[in-house]
Amino acid sequence: MLTYTDLPLLPTQLVGSAGVPSWIWVFRDAIAEGKVGPEDIRETLMDAVNIAIQDATEAGVDIISDGEFFRADFTWNFHERIAGLEKIPFERRLGYPGPDQLDAFRAVEPLTVPNGYGLVDEVRYIKTRTHKPFITALQSPLTQAFRIDPGKVYKDKGEVAWALVPFINKELKDAVAAGARHIQFDEPAFWTMPGGMPEFVKMYNACVEGVNATIGVHLCFGNFRGRPATSDRTYKHIAPYLEQMNVDVVHMEFANRCMWEADLWAKYGGDKILCAGVIDVKGRSLETPELVAERIRLLLRYVKPEKLWVSSDCGFSQTARWLAVEKMKAMVKGAAIVRKELMG
Repeated sequence: MLTYTDLPLLPTQLVGSAGVPSWIWVFRDAIAEGKVGPEDIRETLMDAVNIAIQDATEAGVDIISDGEFFRADFTWNFHERIAGLEKIPFERRLGYPGPDQLDAFRAVEPLTVPNGYGLVDEVRYIKTRTHKPFITALQSPLTQAFRIDPGKVYKDKGEVAWALVPFINKELKDAVAAGARHIQFDEPAFWTMPGGMPEFVKMYNACVEGVNATIGVHLCFGNFRGRPATSDRTYKHIAPYLEQMNVDVVHMEFANRCMWEADLWAKYGGDKILCAGVIDVKGRSLETPELVAERIRLLLRYVKPEKLWVSSDCGFSQTARWLAVEKMKAMVKGAAIVRKELMG
Protein backbone atom coordinates (compact mmCIF):
# COMPACT_ATOMS: atom_id res chain seq x y z
CA MET A 1 0.00 0.00 0.00
CA LEU A 2 1.70 3.18 -1.19
CA THR A 3 1.06 5.87 1.44
CA TYR A 4 2.86 8.78 -0.25
CA THR A 5 0.86 11.48 -2.03
CA ASP A 6 3.05 14.57 -1.64
CA LEU A 7 6.51 13.65 -2.94
CA PRO A 8 8.22 15.61 -5.73
CA LEU A 9 9.18 14.05 -9.04
CA LEU A 10 12.35 11.95 -8.60
CA PRO A 11 12.25 12.02 -4.78
CA THR A 12 15.46 11.28 -2.89
CA GLN A 13 15.50 8.61 -0.19
CA LEU A 14 18.01 7.44 2.39
CA VAL A 15 18.59 3.70 2.81
CA GLY A 16 18.88 3.88 6.58
CA SER A 17 22.26 4.19 8.25
CA ALA A 18 24.06 7.54 8.49
CA GLY A 19 27.69 8.56 8.58
CA VAL A 20 29.00 8.07 12.13
CA PRO A 21 30.02 11.20 14.09
CA SER A 22 33.66 11.02 15.20
CA TRP A 23 32.83 11.23 18.90
CA ILE A 24 30.79 8.01 18.69
CA TRP A 25 34.03 6.06 18.23
CA VAL A 26 35.43 7.58 21.43
CA PHE A 27 32.22 6.77 23.26
CA ARG A 28 32.35 3.15 22.09
CA ASP A 29 35.76 2.84 23.73
CA ALA A 30 34.32 4.31 26.92
CA ILE A 31 31.55 1.69 26.86
CA ALA A 32 34.12 -1.10 26.42
CA GLU A 33 36.08 0.28 29.39
CA GLY A 34 32.99 0.40 31.59
CA LYS A 35 33.12 4.17 32.03
CA VAL A 36 29.50 4.92 31.13
CA GLY A 37 26.06 3.88 32.29
CA PRO A 38 22.76 3.09 30.53
CA GLU A 39 21.53 6.68 30.69
CA ASP A 40 24.81 7.94 29.20
CA ILE A 41 24.38 5.51 26.32
CA ARG A 42 20.74 6.47 25.74
CA GLU A 43 21.56 10.18 25.71
CA THR A 44 24.48 9.71 23.33
CA LEU A 45 22.46 7.64 20.86
CA MET A 46 19.67 10.22 20.94
CA ASP A 47 22.22 12.92 20.12
CA ALA A 48 23.49 10.81 17.21
CA VAL A 49 19.96 10.33 15.88
CA ASN A 50 19.34 14.07 16.10
CA ILE A 51 22.48 14.73 14.07
CA ALA A 52 21.50 12.16 11.43
CA ILE A 53 18.10 13.81 11.04
CA GLN A 54 19.70 17.26 10.87
CA ASP A 55 22.30 16.21 8.26
CA ALA A 56 19.67 14.65 5.99
CA THR A 57 17.24 17.53 6.40
CA GLU A 58 19.84 20.19 5.70
CA ALA A 59 21.02 18.24 2.63
CA GLY A 60 17.46 18.37 1.31
CA VAL A 61 16.68 14.64 1.25
CA ASP A 62 12.97 13.95 0.79
CA ILE A 63 12.63 10.64 2.71
CA ILE A 64 15.02 10.44 5.65
CA SER A 65 15.83 8.04 8.49
CA ASP A 66 17.06 8.17 12.08
CA GLY A 67 20.50 6.99 10.95
CA GLU A 68 19.89 3.65 12.72
CA PHE A 69 21.95 4.83 15.68
CA PHE A 70 19.67 3.31 18.30
CA ARG A 71 20.86 -0.05 16.98
CA ALA A 72 24.54 0.70 17.55
CA ASP A 73 25.43 -1.89 14.89
CA PHE A 74 23.47 -3.18 11.89
CA THR A 75 23.87 -6.86 12.80
CA TRP A 76 24.78 -7.33 16.43
CA ASN A 77 21.91 -5.34 17.89
CA PHE A 78 19.26 -7.42 16.13
CA HIS A 79 20.85 -10.74 17.04
CA GLU A 80 21.20 -9.79 20.67
CA ARG A 81 17.41 -9.39 20.78
CA ILE A 82 16.90 -12.99 19.65
CA ALA A 83 16.58 -15.59 22.42
CA GLY A 84 18.01 -19.03 21.74
CA LEU A 85 21.41 -17.97 20.37
CA GLU A 86 24.92 -18.26 21.71
CA LYS A 87 27.86 -16.25 20.43
CA ILE A 88 30.59 -18.06 18.55
CA PRO A 89 34.10 -16.70 19.21
CA PHE A 90 36.02 -16.27 15.96
CA GLU A 91 39.09 -18.50 15.75
CA ARG A 92 40.80 -15.85 13.60
CA ARG A 93 40.59 -12.36 15.04
CA LEU A 94 43.40 -10.55 13.23
CA GLY A 95 43.37 -9.18 9.71
CA TYR A 96 40.53 -8.51 7.32
CA PRO A 97 37.05 -10.05 7.72
CA GLY A 98 36.46 -13.18 5.65
CA PRO A 99 34.06 -16.11 5.21
CA ASP A 100 35.57 -17.83 8.26
CA GLN A 101 33.98 -15.04 10.32
CA LEU A 102 30.49 -15.43 8.91
CA ASP A 103 28.73 -17.44 11.63
CA ALA A 104 28.84 -15.25 14.71
CA PHE A 105 25.97 -17.01 16.50
CA ARG A 106 24.67 -20.56 16.94
CA ALA A 107 21.10 -21.67 17.59
CA VAL A 108 20.91 -23.67 20.80
CA GLU A 109 17.12 -23.73 21.20
CA PRO A 110 14.06 -22.64 19.16
CA LEU A 111 14.40 -18.94 18.42
CA THR A 112 12.10 -16.26 19.82
CA VAL A 113 12.21 -12.47 19.96
CA PRO A 114 10.49 -11.90 23.30
CA ASN A 115 10.85 -8.12 23.48
CA GLY A 116 10.76 -7.25 19.79
CA TYR A 117 13.45 -5.67 17.62
CA GLY A 118 13.10 -2.12 18.94
CA LEU A 119 11.37 -0.52 15.96
CA VAL A 120 8.49 0.88 18.01
CA ASP A 121 10.77 3.02 20.16
CA GLU A 122 12.66 4.20 17.07
CA VAL A 123 9.42 5.28 15.36
CA ARG A 124 8.12 7.06 18.43
CA TYR A 125 11.33 9.02 18.83
CA ILE A 126 11.83 10.11 15.22
CA LYS A 127 8.23 11.33 15.11
CA THR A 128 9.12 13.79 17.88
CA ARG A 129 12.10 15.10 15.89
CA THR A 130 10.81 15.59 12.34
CA HIS A 131 7.73 16.01 10.21
CA LYS A 132 9.48 14.72 7.09
CA PRO A 133 8.68 11.31 5.62
CA PHE A 134 11.00 8.64 7.02
CA ILE A 135 11.72 4.97 6.53
CA THR A 136 11.62 2.30 9.21
CA ALA A 137 14.10 -0.35 8.17
CA LEU A 138 14.50 -3.87 9.51
CA GLN A 139 17.04 -6.52 8.67
CA SER A 140 15.27 -9.37 6.90
CA PRO A 141 15.00 -12.83 8.51
CA LEU A 142 17.29 -14.26 5.83
CA THR A 143 19.95 -11.64 6.51
CA GLN A 144 19.70 -12.39 10.22
CA ALA A 145 20.01 -16.11 9.47
CA PHE A 146 23.07 -15.36 7.32
CA ARG A 147 25.11 -14.97 10.54
CA ILE A 148 23.56 -17.90 12.43
CA ASP A 149 24.82 -21.48 12.56
CA PRO A 150 21.66 -23.66 12.66
CA GLY A 151 23.33 -25.93 15.20
CA LYS A 152 21.23 -28.99 16.07
CA VAL A 153 18.00 -26.99 16.24
CA TYR A 154 17.44 -26.26 12.54
CA LYS A 155 18.40 -28.10 9.39
CA ASP A 156 19.75 -25.02 7.53
CA LYS A 157 19.78 -21.22 7.46
CA GLY A 158 16.53 -21.17 5.51
CA GLU A 159 14.75 -22.88 8.39
CA VAL A 160 16.35 -20.37 10.77
CA ALA A 161 14.93 -17.54 8.66
CA TRP A 162 11.43 -19.03 8.63
CA ALA A 163 11.52 -19.34 12.42
CA LEU A 164 11.93 -15.55 12.65
CA VAL A 165 9.15 -14.65 10.21
CA PRO A 166 6.26 -14.50 12.76
CA PHE A 167 8.27 -12.21 15.04
CA ILE A 168 9.20 -9.92 12.16
CA ASN A 169 5.61 -9.72 10.94
CA LYS A 170 4.46 -8.73 14.43
CA GLU A 171 7.27 -6.18 14.73
CA LEU A 172 6.29 -4.49 11.48
CA LYS A 173 2.63 -4.31 12.49
CA ASP A 174 3.61 -2.83 15.86
CA ALA A 175 5.82 -0.25 14.12
CA VAL A 176 2.94 0.78 11.85
CA ALA A 177 0.64 1.09 14.87
CA ALA A 178 3.28 3.39 16.42
CA GLY A 179 3.23 5.65 13.35
CA ALA A 180 5.53 4.14 10.72
CA ARG A 181 4.31 4.81 7.17
CA HIS A 182 7.19 3.32 5.19
CA ILE A 183 8.61 -0.10 6.09
CA GLN A 184 11.81 -1.25 4.41
CA PHE A 185 13.51 -4.64 4.47
CA ASP A 186 17.29 -4.53 4.29
CA GLU A 187 18.19 -7.62 2.28
CA PRO A 188 21.81 -8.19 1.25
CA ALA A 189 21.45 -11.99 1.50
CA PHE A 190 18.61 -12.73 -0.94
CA TRP A 191 20.94 -14.94 -2.94
CA THR A 192 21.49 -17.35 -0.01
CA MET A 193 18.00 -18.88 0.38
CA PRO A 194 18.35 -22.69 0.22
CA GLY A 195 15.08 -22.96 -1.73
CA GLY A 196 16.15 -20.33 -4.23
CA MET A 197 14.16 -17.29 -5.33
CA PRO A 198 10.69 -18.93 -5.14
CA GLU A 199 11.19 -19.69 -1.44
CA PHE A 200 12.70 -16.24 -0.83
CA VAL A 201 9.63 -14.53 -2.31
CA LYS A 202 7.28 -16.74 -0.29
CA MET A 203 9.15 -15.90 2.92
CA TYR A 204 9.25 -12.18 2.12
CA ASN A 205 5.51 -12.04 1.44
CA ALA A 206 4.82 -13.84 4.72
CA CYS A 207 6.80 -11.15 6.56
CA VAL A 208 4.72 -8.28 5.17
CA GLU A 209 1.31 -9.95 5.22
CA GLY A 210 -1.22 -7.59 6.78
CA VAL A 211 1.28 -4.73 7.16
CA ASN A 212 -0.54 -1.55 6.08
CA ALA A 213 2.25 0.76 5.00
CA THR A 214 4.44 1.57 2.04
CA ILE A 215 6.57 -1.56 1.71
CA GLY A 216 10.11 -1.37 0.38
CA VAL A 217 12.87 -3.91 -0.05
CA HIS A 218 16.54 -2.95 -0.28
CA LEU A 219 18.20 -5.59 -2.46
CA CYS A 220 21.91 -4.98 -2.16
CA PHE A 221 25.06 -7.07 -2.06
CA GLY A 222 26.33 -6.08 1.37
CA ASN A 223 28.51 -3.24 2.63
CA PHE A 224 30.57 -4.50 5.55
CA ARG A 225 33.65 -2.32 6.02
CA GLY A 226 32.97 -0.92 2.58
CA ARG A 227 33.02 -4.32 0.90
CA PRO A 228 30.27 -6.41 -0.75
CA ALA A 229 29.33 -9.80 0.69
CA THR A 230 29.49 -11.57 -2.67
CA SER A 231 31.52 -11.31 -5.85
CA ASP A 232 28.55 -12.46 -7.96
CA ARG A 233 26.75 -9.14 -7.86
CA THR A 234 23.90 -9.61 -10.30
CA TYR A 235 20.13 -9.15 -10.21
CA LYS A 236 19.45 -11.49 -13.11
CA HIS A 237 18.33 -14.31 -10.80
CA ILE A 238 15.85 -12.32 -8.72
CA ALA A 239 14.56 -9.88 -11.36
CA PRO A 240 12.03 -12.35 -12.86
CA TYR A 241 10.46 -12.78 -9.40
CA LEU A 242 9.98 -9.10 -8.54
CA GLU A 243 6.40 -9.10 -9.82
CA GLN A 244 5.52 -11.83 -7.28
CA MET A 245 6.77 -9.78 -4.33
CA ASN A 246 4.19 -7.79 -2.34
CA VAL A 247 6.27 -4.65 -2.39
CA ASP A 248 5.74 -1.05 -3.47
CA VAL A 249 9.36 0.10 -3.73
CA VAL A 250 12.36 -1.96 -4.86
CA HIS A 251 15.75 -0.49 -3.99
CA MET A 252 18.67 -1.72 -6.11
CA GLU A 253 22.32 -0.70 -6.18
CA PHE A 254 23.69 0.50 -9.49
CA ALA A 255 26.35 3.18 -8.94
CA ASN A 256 29.18 0.92 -7.81
CA ARG A 257 28.35 -1.46 -10.66
CA CYS A 258 28.66 1.22 -13.39
CA MET A 259 24.84 1.24 -13.70
CA TRP A 260 24.97 -2.35 -14.98
CA GLU A 261 21.64 -4.18 -15.31
CA ALA A 262 19.49 -1.05 -15.17
CA ASP A 263 17.85 -2.40 -18.32
CA LEU A 264 16.39 -5.32 -16.33
CA TRP A 265 13.81 -2.96 -14.87
CA ALA A 266 12.15 -2.35 -18.22
CA LYS A 267 11.40 -6.08 -18.47
CA TYR A 268 10.65 -6.99 -14.86
CA GLY A 269 9.81 -3.84 -12.91
CA GLY A 270 6.13 -3.75 -13.75
CA ASP A 271 4.22 -1.00 -11.93
CA LYS A 272 6.51 -0.97 -8.89
CA ILE A 273 8.70 1.99 -7.94
CA LEU A 274 12.43 1.66 -8.55
CA CYS A 275 14.53 3.34 -5.86
CA ALA A 276 17.86 3.35 -7.66
CA GLY A 277 21.28 3.66 -6.12
CA VAL A 278 23.12 6.48 -7.91
CA ILE A 279 25.65 7.18 -5.14
CA ASP A 280 28.52 4.74 -4.57
CA VAL A 281 28.96 4.34 -0.81
CA LYS A 282 31.75 1.80 -1.29
CA GLY A 283 33.84 4.36 -3.17
CA ARG A 284 35.77 7.04 -1.30
CA SER A 285 35.45 9.65 -4.04
CA LEU A 286 32.70 12.28 -4.20
CA GLU A 287 30.27 12.28 -7.11
CA THR A 288 29.42 15.59 -8.74
CA PRO A 289 25.76 16.56 -9.16
CA GLU A 290 26.33 16.33 -12.92
CA LEU A 291 27.49 12.71 -12.64
CA VAL A 292 24.44 11.88 -10.52
CA ALA A 293 22.22 13.53 -13.14
CA GLU A 294 23.89 11.48 -15.86
CA ARG A 295 23.13 8.28 -13.97
CA ILE A 296 19.50 9.30 -13.47
CA ARG A 297 19.11 10.05 -17.20
CA LEU A 298 20.41 6.56 -17.98
CA LEU A 299 17.83 5.03 -15.63
CA LEU A 300 15.06 6.99 -17.31
CA ARG A 301 15.63 4.95 -20.44
CA TYR A 302 14.09 2.01 -18.58
CA VAL A 303 11.72 3.48 -15.97
CA LYS A 304 9.06 6.18 -16.12
CA PRO A 305 9.95 9.38 -14.21
CA GLU A 306 6.96 9.00 -11.88
CA LYS A 307 8.18 5.49 -10.97
CA LEU A 308 11.78 6.46 -10.17
CA TRP A 309 13.18 7.39 -6.77
CA VAL A 310 16.83 8.25 -6.17
CA SER A 311 19.08 6.95 -3.42
CA SER A 312 22.56 5.75 -2.54
CA ASP A 313 23.56 2.14 -3.19
CA CYS A 314 23.47 1.32 0.51
CA GLY A 315 23.54 3.09 3.85
CA PHE A 316 26.31 5.46 4.94
CA SER A 317 27.48 3.61 8.07
CA GLN A 318 30.78 2.69 6.42
CA THR A 319 31.33 6.19 4.97
CA ALA A 320 33.09 9.06 6.72
CA ARG A 321 30.40 11.41 8.00
CA TRP A 322 31.62 14.51 6.13
CA LEU A 323 31.73 12.51 2.89
CA ALA A 324 28.27 11.04 3.53
CA VAL A 325 26.87 14.56 3.94
CA GLU A 326 28.49 15.75 0.71
CA LYS A 327 27.24 12.66 -1.15
CA MET A 328 23.70 13.38 0.06
CA LYS A 329 23.98 16.95 -1.21
CA ALA A 330 25.26 15.74 -4.60
CA MET A 331 22.37 13.26 -4.82
CA VAL A 332 19.80 15.97 -4.08
CA LYS A 333 21.35 18.43 -6.54
CA GLY A 334 21.66 15.78 -9.26
CA ALA A 335 17.99 14.85 -8.89
CA ALA A 336 17.06 18.55 -9.04
CA ILE A 337 18.92 18.96 -12.33
CA VAL A 338 16.97 16.17 -14.03
CA ARG A 339 13.70 17.19 -12.37
CA LYS A 340 14.05 20.65 -13.88
CA GLU A 341 14.75 19.13 -17.30
CA LEU A 342 11.65 16.94 -17.08
CA MET A 343 9.39 19.74 -15.95
CA GLY A 344 10.65 22.14 -18.62
